[in-house]
Amino acid sequence: MHAKMLSETPLNGMGYYAHNLMKGLAAVDKANIYDLYSSGPIIHKVEGVNFRERVTGAPLFWTNLKLPRVLAREPHDIVFVPHEKLPPFVSGPKVITVYDLVPLRQYLRNPISMTAKLHFIKAITWTIKKADAVLVISEATKKSVLEVTGIDPGRITVTPLGYDTALFRPAPAADCVRVREKYGLSKDYFINTSSLLWYRKNLPGLIRAFAGSGARGAARLVITGKSGMDYDNVMAAIRSLGLEDDVLILGYVPLEDMPALLGGAIGLAFPSLHEGFGLPIVEAFACGCPVMTSNCSSMPEVAGDAAILVDPLDEGAISGALTRLASDSALREELTKRGFERARAFSWEKTAQLTLDVFEGFA
Repeated sequence: MHAKMLSETPLNGMGYYAHNLMKGLAAVDKANIYDLYSSGPIIHKVEGVNFRERVTGAPLFWTNLKLPRVLAREPHDIVFVPHEKLPPFVSGPKVITVYDLVPLRQYLRNPISMTAKLHFIKAITWTIKKADAVLVISEATKKSVLEVTGIDPGRITVTPLGYDTALFRPAPAADCVRVREKYGLSKDYFINTSSLLWYRKNLPGLIRAFAGSGARGAARLVITGKSGMDYDNVMAAIRSLGLEDDVLILGYVPLEDMPALLGGAIGLAFPSLHEGFGLPIVEAFACGCPVMTSNCSSMPEVAGDAAILVDPLDEGAISGALTRLASDSALREELTKRGFERARAFSWEKTAQLTLDVFEGFA
């Protein structure tokens, strides 16, 4: 397995996936041996007698140069790469994971040459076409992959993500009080848990919808996540609507605070334009937080019947959903109940078993 991301800290999205998938495989698979290849020491360990670390050194151009040479002289049954960049000149069955094609969409928005854009598209499509099996995290991603590459649908397997069941659960009342005091949340609040302030998160649209909702004044909108490419637009929307006291940008929030933040919220406001999966939806469900999310991309398949679904481009619909959530306690109670039930459909052990089934198909 290409495990270089496990040698980096903090974990990025691919690293989070790889680490949790490996932990899931450790729980469901005691028979197969997993060699974790990395250019440096693996920081995020996987406990299990059938997991072996292979530190090769030579980090420069590691995926394209060093890893293929190592794999050429060490026997292996399958090469698994938990992202969309295969090492070249590797023999044997190759399995990759495609999370979404959002990076491709974002790349095409950048003001760079068309030659560079075409090269990037070619690199992604080459990897997907070269793989013997493609894991995707949602039916929506599967649809995107088929549209872009035209590969045989039989090579694609949907393996929905799991979530950290030990962390994301209803928080004790004392934790909710502590977190409210820590972040100065004296009013009721909606929360949006974006990891980065990206344009696809539709945050300016959410802010405008919040400004026009019946919740404004009685509640605040709290947004978590590191500064990203849409930060300036987010701040401009806040200033233009005079919402400096109503919208709170928390930046990065430690994971241990998230269950209490979610559990204490009126609801998760997550009208994203596009998601590969939409893990914040499941995490909110597990913490007892009602959810409003989009009716497009992967979000309906993740939310099921446990959330309010809206057109993310219809700010009036978003505004109306926020008003309903803020004013209707019976609705919140029903959504919370459905959310707990829906969260039980997802676990890393289930993701791992689906992945293992693909691996064993090459036996």
